Amino acid sequence: MNDARREFATLAAKEPVPLARGALLIAKEEYPNLDLDEYLDKLATLAREAEPIVRAGEDTVERIQLLSHFLFELKGFEGNAQNYNDPRNSFLNDVLNRRLGLPITLSVVYLEVGRRLGINLFGVSFPNHFLVKAVDERGELIIDPFVGGKILALDEIRARLTQIYGQPVELNPAMLKARGARHILARILRNLKIIYMDKSDWTRALSTLDRIIMLEPRSLDELVERGGLFERLECFKPALDDYQSFLSQAPDHPAAEAAREAVLRLIRQVALIN
Repeated sequence: MNDARREFATLAAKEPVPLARGALLIAKEEYPNLDLDEYLDKLATLAREAEPIVRAGEDTVERIQLLSHFLFELKGFEGNAQNYNDPRNSFLNDVLNRRLGLPITLSVVYLEVGRRLGINLFGVSFPNHFLVKAVDERGELIIDPFVGGKILALDEIRARLTQIYGQPVELNPAMLKARGARHILARILRNLKIIYMDKSDWTRALSTLDRIIMLEPRSLDELVERGGLFERLECFKPALDDYQSFLSQAPDHPAAEAAREAVLRLIRQVALIN
């Protein structure tokens, strides 16, 4: 286990998980010499620069509009629609340097800067597209940092659901539920996992699975997926351990039969090695 992974394991054991530090530790696997404090200072500097602008807002709506103006117009942050699958969009240091990101990493910037200014902000794990919401005594505002921090009306949110699913879908309140740092970091890692799997970059994909399981030890889908990846990489003993752990937790899971077959296959492989 490398230093970044050990530090991430320590962070994942905390509650609450520190969001910005966790996001930077995800990046540190790719950039081993990354100075986390330097980028935490960048976020703090953004908040200090934004403070006199945002403070002029008389209510939450105005403060959100001013924060969005600061980040997306004055500072030039934007969604990287042209190169959406560039892994750099998922690394917070790159997002801060390049001012380009995904909905979820731009949301991390928005959350970290806005919270430092006293705005009550939360991540929202909307299907296919991460969002942010601001909460005050009058209710909630849904914000999309990928499109300049636009405040979304309910009709726009419903229209997005129709676009995602190809048919009208009822807006379930759970779709706009506030999500904590643990969930946000796992979703960043799942995005990276998909990118690496598509590129057949099995080593990096495995690293994302390791860290998802650190954050969410009962992530059964990732556990069985990691077992399959270990087997692909001919790491037969870790593969066997993952499949056996999966079966002990979920003997009736739809993937259980395939996992049992894998266990029998791997027991033979491990015996041959030993």
